[in-house]
Amino acid sequence: MEQCLHEWFLLSDSRIAKVHNGSSFFTGDAGQGERNIRRWLIENDWLEAIVVFPLNIFYDTGIDTYIWVLSNRKPAHRCGQVQLIDATEWFKALLKNL
Repeated sequence: MEQCLHEWFLLSDSRIAKVHNGSSFFTGDAGQGERNIRRWLIENDWLEAIVVFPLNIFYDTGIDTYIWVLSNRKPAHRCGQVQLIDATEWFKALLKNL
């Protein structure tokens, strides 16, 4: 993943969004791959935002859902910061699944 992200960031003005479940915050002991990747993203200031969505957003699965926004075009006033967005109340439940 590091190599792919590094190549992606060689392009100018890039931004991607990745969908994750909650385990991406907690898996990996010190020195393991997952933890190193998280650290690498933050130390390189590529993590722009994390958006948390409500439970059951994917057909009553009950899993936590997050979107990580990665960017190499942060505005100067946002450098060194990660925006945390709580979108758990920003939805309207459907009467039935589509």
